[in-house]
Amino acid sequence: MTMQQEPYGEIERLMRESLVQVEREISEQDRNDVTEYIEFGEYGVAYELLTCVLDKQQITHPEPLKAAGKMMGMNS
Repeated sequence: MTMQQEPYGEIERLMRESLVQVEREISEQDRNDVTEYIEFGEYGVAYELLTCVLDKQQITHPEPLKAAGKMMGMNS
């Protein structure tokens, strides 16, 4: 399945916005890992990692993360 460029851009924007919202609450290593996956277009992996980290630390998922998940057909 191929997505057009526009949805990818929106997913990337939402993922980056989510990361900014929680960056002070997660470790530098987790931030770097999520950022790296985003930069390489691995949005699903970035989403899974970020949601896992947030769940483990009992941090509420930011709205942009929920939106990105919905766009990718994943649950947040």
